[in-house]
Amino acid sequence: MNRPGRVGRARRGSVRAVGLLATLLAASLTAGCGLFGGSDEAEGSGDNTTAASGPLEKTTLKVGVMIGIDCSGAQLALLNDTFKEEGLTIEATTIQSGALAIPSLAGGEFDITFGNWVSFIKAQQAGIVDMKFISESYLSTPNSNFSVIAAKDSPINSPKDLEGKRIAVNAKGNINELLLRAVLDANDVDFNKIKDGLVEMPFPNMAAAIKNGRIDAAATIDPFVTAAQKEIGAKIVFDMTGAGPTENFPLSGFATKKEFADQNPNTIAAFQRALLKGQQLAADRSKVEEALPKFAKMDPQTAAIVKIGQFPTTIDPKRIQRVADLLVTYEMLPKKLEIEPLVVPIPSENG
Repeated sequence: MNRPGRVGRARRGSVRAVGLLATLLAASLTAGCGLFGGSDEAEGSGDNTTAASGPLEKTTLKVGVMIGIDCSGAQLALLNDTFKEEGLTIEATTIQSGALAIPSLAGGEFDITFGNWVSFIKAQQAGIVDMKFISESYLSTPNSNFSVIAAKDSPINSPKDLEGKRIAVNAKGNINELLLRAVLDANDVDFNKIKDGLVEMPFPNMAAAIKNGRIDAAATIDPFVTAAQKEIGAKIVFDMTGAGPTENFPLSGFATKKEFADQNPNTIAAFQRALLKGQQLAADRSKVEEALPKFAKMDPQTAAIVKIGQFPTTIDPKRIQRVADLLVTYEMLPKKLEIEPLVVPIPSENG
């Protein structure tokens, strides 16, 4: 089959990957409610083409959220009352992962949920739920979030060294595996020599598993990379969000059911405007550092040194299409999925 990843490799010859998260900090979290709040008023700003305007069809929204770096835009929107300014009250439930939130979206437990694009795209094509994508949340950058780590005295020093080794991922078939496969392909490593060694494991357990020898390496994310370096002196073997065809890859975003979007266009537009303000605030790293201890239960010292990617202020169908196409490339999606029809543009400033 066509391997566009190999074309990119020949052109750039550098490590590449997809990132997100989104499953990201998920495995460290437990379900809970009441983190977010709001009420009153309306009006706001936007960044894309127009959307609906007018009275809100619904003012209280049930939203699935994750308490991670990639959700910082939403966290800042909450801290700065931008949802309240749009007339929205947010009733939030902390989700363990985007994949686990999808059945709740399908069943009506959530009106909107955060999640990683791999989980959303796979669920959409499988017919689990008919979705609309309403916001991007986080993009990978070189040295932003994802890394493969090993013990400081490990002989593993390159992607090739992973052959025949036991490698932890937080879940098989998700964004972490996609990212790892992209890096391996970029370095001419046959994934078939790796896949039998993949071990599913929550991110918080990976450092201890490396220390006691249960695994040889781990594909993990910050703040767990930083924690592993502090706790066991772990070394970073390679960056999984480095320069190459998957640089600046979209990791995560927010989605709703198509039916809900169709019935509540003004409410969705208000949510988008409020979230956009949070994304804009997240461009200031000091504000992200302020939010992380409050929402991610991260100590201020760690928040000051964790690696941070980008918080997009648009929703770009072509960008998200790259994720869907890479899933097809690595046979993690049976056929191409067109993203553009699934995207609800962010409303214009006067929308």
